[in-house]
Order: sequence, then structure tokens, then C-alpha cells
Amino acid sequence: MIGPVRTPAAERIKPGVNRSGSTLPTNKLVGYGTPDGNEHAIDSLHTTGVGKIAGAIQHSVVDDDAIDVFTDGDLVLESDGTGTIAVGDQLYAVAGASLAAGGRVKAMPGSPTPGTNYEIVGRALTAAAATAGAQVVVRWERFTYQG
Repeated sequence: MIGPVRTPAAERIKPGVNRSGSTLPTNKLVGYGTPDGNEHAIDSLHTTGVGKIAGAIQHSVVDDDAIDVFTDGDLVLESDGTGTIAVGDQLYAVAGASLAAGGRVKAMPGSPTPGTNYEIVGRALTAAAATAGAQVVVRWERFTYQG
């Protein structure tokens, strides 16, 4: 599925330049990267960490190319596969251990771990199986939740 499903207002779409050194995969959350000049540089969350979320990309982008980075709308993202996602679940960002796994999402646990910060990116509009890479449509609602 190619997103966005519902495109946000133009001011919620920023140009980003891939400075990861690799191709960033489709339907992933990305973080702020190291800029080359006055650009809006992006990188994989497995490199930047979930505390530096810049937005979501809806298409793959090769190194040094520009792409739209979305910070609103109904976006297609990937599940990390560690559990099912139900419609209405709040979803949080997962850094991942590799480029392929970085920038996926996971449903909030029923009992969040005390003291843990969860970087919420939105609410699931579709369900997803417990399969890594399963696509889910997410309504962007960004905030930090502390367990």
C-alpha cells in the first residue's frame, strides 16, 4: 500500500534529504540526520533513536536524494511484528536493530512499564497481524507518553 491515505496540509509536509548512507525503506518513521549545509537531513531511527523523530516517509529514498517527510495525515507505516495491532490502538515508534527494522511501530501495552517513555506517533485506523513489516494505516497524533 502506498501512502499517505489522507494527505495533510502543505505546511505539515517537509522536504528531507536522506543522509543515512543507504536507501531508506518505504513506510517508515525517520529521524533527524546530520545535515550537509542548510538542509533538513533525515536518517533511520535505528541510527538516530526514537527521541529524534522527524516524521514519516511513504516511499523509499536513496542516499543523498530528497523526499517528502510527513508530520500529519493518515499514513501507512509498518508493524514491528511483535504483536497484533487492533483498530484504535495507540502506536509507538520502535528504533529497531537494523535499517530494515528501524522506524516501525508497535501497539501500546495494556500496562505500560513505569518510568518508560513511549514515543506515540498515532492511532491505528486498520488492523495488522503480528508479522514484521505488516502495513497499518495510522492517524498521526504525535506525543510522548510516560509509563
